[in-house]
Amino acid sequence: MYKIVYIDECQDDIDYFLEYFDDKDSGKNFNIKPLLPAENLDKMIDLIFQEDPDAIISDFLLNEYKTDIEYNVPYTGVELTERILKEKYGHPCFVLTSYDDDAIKTSQDVNIVYIKDILHGIEDKSNAKANFLDIVKNQILHYRKRIQDAENELLELVEKSDKQNLNAKDEARLSELDTFIEQSTDKKSALPKHLKGTKNLDALHKLIESTDELLKNLNQNNSDNASKP
Repeated sequence: MYKIVYIDECQDDIDYFLEYFDDKDSGKNFNIKPLLPAENLDKMIDLIFQEDPDAIISDFLLNEYKTDIEYNVPYTGVELTERILKEKYGHPCFVLTSYDDDAIKTSQDVNIVYIKDILHGIEDKSNAKANFLDIVKNQILHYRKRIQDAENELLELVEKSDKQNLNAKDEARLSELDTFIEQSTDKKSALPKHLKGTKNLDALHKLIESTDELLKNLNQNNSDNASKP
């Protein structure tokens, strides 16, 4: 089961979205949680992460209609998804809009923007083999696989470190994988504490410090010699 949070300020469009997924999701693999946009971006982010969704889909103009909310929404769906991606790198995010030109101009990633008319049958009139639901599902699966592959590779390097000292390349990769997992999930770190201070990187830092000290001494000696009559 895949959980999707859908954000829209218009209840009618929320209903269209639910009808679309109910029609396309023949295997009943999706659980949809609709949310009205919150009064500010921080609160919206908190509400979304409380749901712990596999994918986040948002309308673009969240302040366009005032039929179901009475306050101004000071952010767009693009701003919302970009903030989410800063919190969770690579997380499946999508923006639906009737104003694709404006959304594409403001989005750092044009690939997350989709025409909202898909909710009204435009896909059925095209020759596309994959519908929007298929795209969402595959993005979720690819995201999960990237994280799982990273965790497996990190575990292999940790097990290797228990048997032998890692070389500089392995340690750099270990740190890279740890950072990726940390940025992609809620995990603060995937790396065991005893590997945080990697031996080769520590040695490299000490070498740099020694080199700096040596250069200072050489420069000082040259300066002293130059000042002698």
